[in-house]
Amino acid sequence: MNGFTYRGRHCSEMGVNLLSYRVNSPDLREYEDEVAGAPGAFDYGTDYGKRQIDLSLDIVETDEPFERQRERIYNWFKPTLAAGAVVFDDMPERTYFAKLAGKLGSDQIGRYGTMEITLKCTDPFAYGPEQILSPIITTSPTTIQILSDGTEPAETLIEITNAGSTTINQFKLSIEYQLE
Repeated sequence: MNGFTYRGRHCSEMGVNLLSYRVNSPDLREYEDEVAGAPGAFDYGTDYGKRQIDLSLDIVETDEPFERQRERIYNWFKPTLAAGAVVFDDMPERTYFAKLAGKLGSDQIGRYGTMEITLKCTDPFAYGPEQILSPIITTSPTTIQILSDGTEPAETLIEITNAGSTTINQFKLSIEYQLE
């Protein structure tokens, strides 16, 4: 089984193996009103709620006491910190932002143990790396394609730097979104 990285640390650094994981679909928030005496309901739309990620972990047996290992893992998932980036080894093109939700459950057999962890993503979307699909601008006009592997359109930030010795005259920027 593959592992995962959370808050910039791979699970193998923490003495943990990933047994299984499940990235659940986001909850749906439905806005509607029922009016007495009228059939059905008024539908005001639907929006995404939070998403849950369930992890099943295997704590690697070492000479260190199990309780100390468990405390180090608890500190890694410290819920008082802001949500951290979660990237699974078998899906490196997807990044989720999550933090601990609920309790950390653990089972211990001697120095060996397992843990069940639930993370919540208040931002339910997966984000992917953006890729610039065109070379550096050398002619005018030039089209630059940027591909985002995320699951939702993201805000766009474009920074243009003139590395040459001349100024940019009659500059025009057009942004076109193409959703697939």
